[in-house]
Amino acid sequence: MMKITLNEDVVAFDGEVLECFFMDGSRRYHITRIKGIQLEPGKKGKYMLTIKLKYDPVFLWANEEDVPKVNELIAEVQRAMKPVSG
Repeated sequence: MMKITLNEDVVAFDGEVLECFFMDGSRRYHITRIKGIQLEPGKKGKYMLTIKLKYDPVFLWANEEDVPKVNELIAEVQRAMKPVSG
C-alpha cells in the first residue's frame, strides 16, 4: 500500500482502489473507474494532481517537494490500469 500526504489531503493506493481523504470526507475510486492520472506544474512551486474519472475529475494540490512521491503514485496507478495479458 502506498500513502502520501498532500497539504491536508491524504491519498492511498492499495493496487486496486485509490482513496482520497479530504477535510470534508473521503472518496474511493476503483482502478477500473480511473481514466487517467497526471501531474502538471502550476505557479509558485505548486503542482496539480488530476485524477480523470468518467465524469468529474478530482484535483489535488502538491508542493514541489511532493513531486517524487506523487510520481511514484502515478506510476503505480498507471501500472495497475494496464490490462494483464496472458
